Amino acid sequence: MRLICQKCGRKCDPDFPCEALQSLSKVYRDLKTESKTEIIIDLRKQLSLVDYEVADDLRVLGEKLISAMPELSVIRDYEAKIGYVRSYETKKDKGRQVNADCRKINGTYTAYLPFDFIVTFYEPNIYHMSDNQKKILMLHELRHIGIGERGFRIENHDVEDFRDILDRFGIEWNGFDQEVPDILAEVKAGGDGGRKKGTKVHNLEAKRKTNSNG
Repeated sequence: MRLICQKCGRKCDPDFPCEALQSLSKVYRDLKTESKTEIIIDLRKQLSLVDYEVADDLRVLGEKLISAMPELSVIRDYEAKIGYVRSYETKKDKGRQVNADCRKINGTYTAYLPFDFIVTFYEPNIYHMSDNQKKILMLHELRHIGIGERGFRIENHDVEDFRDILDRFGIEWNGFDQEVPDILAEVKAGGDGGRKKGTKVHNLEAKRKTNSNG
């Protein structure tokens, strides 16, 4: 019996679902706000709620971007397998908020996980983002995926890449109430996904050919 049920004292029939738990589960599934995150943090242990979940909506978004964006050609060409995860935990690195990350699957994990990379979105840090902001965030993470002489690897964003992102979307592109372009709509319309005139495309394949360190 769950701890929350023991404290309830209502002695519900185990053959019938608890309305209160059903309501909380609905909030957990459907409500994408800061309140959802707070509820999960408070009740996840008592309700056996997960801290991470497979995110099919992020997978669909990632696949659309991989198909549309020229700078993600290395993922298409080498058929990188990517898993997409939503986290209900906050994350910081050296005191700075982390909105998402892309990690390469290494070592023994390769025996169990059918992916080359995992992209994780940290819901408590991005609940305020619009759909268009999340598209840019996904593009940012997918651009970490590269390949060298030893196979797939994580590419660190160099100075040129950061300048490219800032030139295209502005320094506050991931902040509250920021209006950013729909990069997928612009590509479909024959545009450049929000790229300003004269900005270079981040070409991982070119880096692969010139980098001899693997």
